[in-house]
Amino acid sequence: MYTVNKGLGTNDALIQGDCNVAKQQVSLPCACIYQTRLDNNIAWMAKFAKQSQVAFSPHGKTTMAPGIFKKQLSAGAYAITVATVHQAVVAAQAGAKRIIMANQLVGKANCQHLANLLHSAEIDFYCLVDDVDNVTSLAEFFCEQGVTLKLLIELGVPGGRCGVVDSKKLQQLAKHISQFPSLQLAGIEVYEGVLNTQSQVAAFLSDAVAQCKELIADNAFATDQVMITAGGSAWYDLVCDAFAPANMLENMVPVIRPGCYVAHDQGIYDAAQQQVLARNPLACNIGSDLQSCLEIWAYVQSIPEPGRAIIGMGKRDVAFDAGLPIANLHIDQHGVVTKAGADWKVEKIMDQHAMLRVEQNSNLKVGDIIAFGTSHPCLTFDKWRYINVIDDNYNVIDIFDTYF
Repeated sequence: MYTVNKGLGTNDALIQGDCNVAKQQVSLPCACIYQTRLDNNIAWMAKFAKQSQVAFSPHGKTTMAPGIFKKQLSAGAYAITVATVHQAVVAAQAGAKRIIMANQLVGKANCQHLANLLHSAEIDFYCLVDDVDNVTSLAEFFCEQGVTLKLLIELGVPGGRCGVVDSKKLQQLAKHISQFPSLQLAGIEVYEGVLNTQSQVAAFLSDAVAQCKELIADNAFATDQVMITAGGSAWYDLVCDAFAPANMLENMVPVIRPGCYVAHDQGIYDAAQQQVLARNPLACNIGSDLQSCLEIWAYVQSIPEPGRAIIGMGKRDVAFDAGLPIANLHIDQHGVVTKAGADWKVEKIMDQHAMLRVEQNSNLKVGDIIAFGTSHPCLTFDKWRYINVIDDNYNVIDIFDTYF
C-alpha cells in the first residue's frame, strides 16, 4: 500500500506561494518535469495507439508516480503495466481497474500480497507464466485463497530473457494450466526488447500472433477475449504493425506496453523514436512528437580550474547507465535562463558530483544553475521521492510523489 510522502523530502509547503526553480526558490538538486511536454507525450501515445487500433497499457515502472498514472488512465489507457506486486498495489490505489504484471509471479509472500490486493480491490489482474512448476504452485496457492488468477503465457527467444521458446512446451504448458480451476489462461505476452534488429522483432511478433491463433483454435484459453501483448519503448510501432486488425481474430485484444514515452529522453529513447519516425508514416502524421520533459537542476558547486566545473549532482540523482546527463540550460544568479553551451559536456560522474567540461572563457560562476536532460528516464525517476511539476516559466505548479 502506498502512503503519501509528507514531511522531509517534499515541497508541498513551497507550492502554496511563489516557487520558481530558476529563481532559486527550490532546494537543489531537484528533479523537474515540464507539464506541457508531459501532457503532449501522454496525448501523443494515446492517439498513436487509437489510430493503430490497439489498446495501450503504459508501463508504470518508469515513473511509479500515481499522479502520472491518473493522467494516462484519463487519456484512455486500457490498463497499467507493472513489474512487481508492490507496483500493482500502487497502480490499483491510483485508480487502475486493469493491471498487467509483465513478469512472473513467484514466491509465497508475493502471492499473499497479491491475494490481499485481489480480495480488497475490484481489479482485473494478469501475470505471466513460462514454467509448469510455477503454474502448479500458483494453482495450489490461489485455490486455498479462493481466488481465480488470470495468466498470460510468455513467449521467449533463445538467449533472451524469460519465456517459452519451444512450441511443444507451449502446448504442454497451456494444457497444464487448464487442469486447475483457480487459473485462467487469458492470453499471450512477449517482450521484443531483447532483440536487436527490425527483422528479428518482426519475425518474433509474427510468430507470436500465429501461436496465439493456434492456441485459440485448440480452445486453450479460458476467457472469451484473448489478450496478446507486447511493445516496450523502442519497437512499439512494429508491434502495432504485427497486431494490425487484419492479423487479429475477432476475440483477440492487442495491447502495447511502452513506458518511457511518458517522459521521453535525450538519449537512447530519443534515438529509438527517430527510428520509429523514419519507418512509420502514422507516427509522422500525428502532428507533434514526443518531447523530453524530465530534467535534473543542480548548482555549479566549484570551478577548480578554467574549463572545468563541478556540479552538485551525481549518480544518486540522475541516470548514468545509458549515457551521461546532457546540459540543457544555464541559469545565472539573477534567474536569467539561456541555453547551455553546445560544447558543454559531462565527462565523469560520481556519487554526488558531476564534472562538466566547458569552454575556458565561459561566464559560468559558482552558484549558477544547470538544468540537465537524461537518457533512460526509468533510472532517474527511481532516485527521487517526489518530482517537481513545472510550467514553461519554471514555476512549480504541482508535485508528483513516487513509490519505488
